Amino acid sequence: MEPSSDVLINGPIEWLPYDGQVLSIKDGIHIFKIRASEYFKKIDPKELLTPEELAKGARFLHQQSRENYTVRKYFLRKLLGHFMGIPAASIVFHLKENKKPGVDGLFFNVSHSKDLITIALSETSIGVDIEYVDPYFQYKEVTNLCFSAEEQVMVESSALPILTFYLLWTRKEALVKATGEGIVEQLQEVPTQSSPVFRNGINYMVESFFAAETHLLSTAIPMDQQQIKFWDLVNGLNYF
Repeated sequence: MEPSSDVLINGPIEWLPYDGQVLSIKDGIHIFKIRASEYFKKIDPKELLTPEELAKGARFLHQQSRENYTVRKYFLRKLLGHFMGIPAASIVFHLKENKKPGVDGLFFNVSHSKDLITIALSETSIGVDIEYVDPYFQYKEVTNLCFSAEEQVMVESSALPILTFYLLWTRKEALVKATGEGIVEQLQEVPTQSSPVFRNGINYMVESFFAAETHLLSTAIPMDQQQIKFWDLVNGLNYF
């Protein structure tokens, strides 16, 4: 019997309010939730964003996209600076495998959808994907291209096909982000219906949650790094 979405979704995340704790990457994986609209008018992007990033942000036609891009670039540097113990302005990115930006000393992964941003930090490669569950999205075209026959059956036989679609999609995305592959050509072959998943020589625990009432979040984490702390960055400007 194929698994159902009820089995694969762990339930809502209990986000801890971040109130200035000194955090260490040695304590496990830290995943932050940030609402872009709370910060866009309060931050000074010129403080941390590069001229290229400022120009890219200005080119977004939709206000929500502009806000999300600017805020996530800003707080990515702030969080990296906190965990690395250096000024956020001194963060230097370099390209790793598959032209994925990285820094020395730790791994990070960023995902965003609508107004929500998630930033994950760890000692080992991890993947996170958050998606707004759009009830009007025409998912059938995507399932035919990117889902295996078994996954397509799972979606179509579900009581809530659109929710199951986003569940499987976020699990695929999280896994290929953790492995560093990015979006692969044969996305149908990326497994979603079980966990752990052995891929590229590593066993990954793939888990899914309701990050908010309207968003699903999936994580892919090496089996030996299962301690996760979820932080809600509500008053980030008071601490970073």
